[in-house]
Amino acid sequence: MARATQSPIGRTAADAAADRAARSEDYRAARDEFARIRELRKTNPIAAHLRERRFELGLTQQEVATAAGTSHTAISRLERGTHTPNLATLQNVAAVLDEELLVCFQRTVDGKIEREFASVA
Repeated sequence: MARATQSPIGRTAADAAADRAARSEDYRAARDEFARIRELRKTNPIAAHLRERRFELGLTQQEVATAAGTSHTAISRLERGTHTPNLATLQNVAAVLDEELLVCFQRTVDGKIEREFASVA
């Protein structure tokens, strides 16, 4: 008896992904979101990281805003890369996303880059 679906063995990853996208609205939504995040990473890696992490955790912007003590609008602007928040806001958002905010100081000495990282407390 023939199987209803074809085995992915011998198929390209792109073909298998296209089949998953054809079958699943959730897959298409996730694929599209990660494509937007990849594009955003080119211009604003902080915004892209925050958006990706929120998506990974399955949180809404409103949930992050409420837990961080800020507004939905502030989180939306932050994730679009149109707003630069203060360190306290970034620290609160990072805590909601179960991450720690680090600050880096960088300088070049004798042609070598030196970096000093510190946790924002």
